[in-house]
Amino acid sequence: MGHYSYLVAGDCQFLYARDHYDAELAALFIETDRKFIGADGSEVIPGDEGPESEYALGYYTTARALRQRLNMQGFTSRRAVANLGEGIEEWRKRYESEEQRQRRERLAQGESVWETVVRPPREPNELLAAIGEAIRPHRSDESFATVQEYLQYENQFTETVSDVEELRWFVEERSLIRLIIDQALDNTRVGLNLGELTGCCVHLDTTQPIAGHTRESQLAALPDNAPLIVLTEGSTDSRLLAEAMHITHPHLVGFVRFIDYAGRKAQGGVGMLVNLVNAFIAAGVAHRFVAIADNDAGGHEAFAKLKKQGLPAGCKALHYPDLPLLASYPTTADSASSTISMTDVNGIAGSLEMYLGKDVLTIDGTLMPVHLGNFIPTVQRHQGALSKTHKGLVHKAFEAKIKAAQREQHSGTGDWSGVHAIIESIVHAFD
Repeated sequence: MGHYSYLVAGDCQFLYARDHYDAELAALFIETDRKFIGADGSEVIPGDEGPESEYALGYYTTARALRQRLNMQGFTSRRAVANLGEGIEEWRKRYESEEQRQRRERLAQGESVWETVVRPPREPNELLAAIGEAIRPHRSDESFATVQEYLQYENQFTETVSDVEELRWFVEERSLIRLIIDQALDNTRVGLNLGELTGCCVHLDTTQPIAGHTRESQLAALPDNAPLIVLTEGSTDSRLLAEAMHITHPHLVGFVRFIDYAGRKAQGGVGMLVNLVNAFIAAGVAHRFVAIADNDAGGHEAFAKLKKQGLPAGCKALHYPDLPLLASYPTTADSASSTISMTDVNGIAGSLEMYLGKDVLTIDGTLMPVHLGNFIPTVQRHQGALSKTHKGLVHKAFEAKIKAAQREQHSGTGDWSGVHAIIESIVHAFD
């Protein structure tokens, strides 16, 4: 009898691996996902409740987190659905060939040819709907009128799992994982169950990390396995966004890498960023990368030229996204003016400071004003920014907010909507 590991998605198990674990699946998790699950499905700490044999070692996160990790590797919903269509077509060709072979054999033996052993593949939408049904909570056997009715109900899930197993011959592994996870609600628990590998005959060392080690080995293959590289306008943007991601998107740590300018004496600004993008393209860098610029007049002017020249498939040029907060924001005509007006500064003054939270942009109950500067004819708008003094205060306040969140081990306090929106735009850059 074999011992298996498998993907858990809601109330169903997929992608069985005998006497070991699937490396591509394991590498989608991080060591903080490592958990022991009790018989009732709740997380337990070994030694606190019952013998260790009652626990199932595994790596668990949410469907939303796993989808975002797959996005970082280029395995988007669009790619997965395309792979599924191609895979089912190949499966259908094999089925038709096998059906014809069986029919010939039965005819030669004088048997009926009306029924075949192999089953034809389902249409993509039908199969995805069946996967979604399998993931959702199942009815208990007590809710059925007869045993036969219950067995028919359970058989549909068995057929769905069998279809997914068959697709492993025709669809990329991570595309198949993406197809499964896409049918689950965001907060559905998904994971790699390793419980059977720690029992009799198969001995997995439960003290040794699996996900982290497997992920490190996988990074040798590019570009799909490498973390997404993010280029910004300078070292401050990269450092603050990297720190913020640990708070807003901790499940993406190791899957996104903000380029480190520290100590490189690299000139900052959007001009430097454009030059860096061109250098990456010219060098044929295999990594997928995103260049993200300020959402201000200067950023839009510089990136307009970059976008016109065309970008390779592995590169995306973005701006920080528009924010509701910036749609009506206090501005002054210049640094010497005291007259305040409410202005939409999206596309005018959207430097990183404006995304670090309403709380850090506020002094004595009032938002720090944006000063409007030069008019840039090519984009038909003024360039705006906080004063140098206010910019420094925002950075200082945000770093204090980061430290407080790290101490609290959650992001429940303060306004994180701006940096959250930036990370989300990076996550979905290739959708």
